[in-house]
Amino acid sequence: MITRQTLTDFRKDFATAVAALEKQYGIVISLGSISFTATSFEVKLTANEGADKDEVNEKEFKNHCRVYGLDPEDYDSRFTFEGKDYVIVGVRPSRRKYPIACQQIQDGVTYNFTAALVRQCLKK
Repeated sequence: MITRQTLTDFRKDFATAVAALEKQYGIVISLGSISFTATSFEVKLTANEGADKDEVNEKEFKNHCRVYGLDPEDYDSRFTFEGKDYVIVGVRPSRRKYPIACQQIQDGVTYNFTAALVRQCLKK
């Protein structure tokens, strides 16, 4: 029987299993959300050119940042919002309302913000 725990374990094992392929081909392979039943599951697999996820996120940001009124140099920029410090770690074009991914420095959790809020915090 397939359970949430089965899928959590699968994600970890999958990442380990494809590590050699990622290195060999200079790509980063990631799994999207998984839908499942008791006997099967489906997942979207994505492969992006790059040495690691940070490099892929940076390239993606630089390709799309101008759409959101940001500059390529804004990647990895720091800002403070509501007393907490954040760093810009990517852009998610599929997230229409909150496309800018930022990692909170204090706890390492990634949050998504509107482009307008990020521009305001960066004083753009």
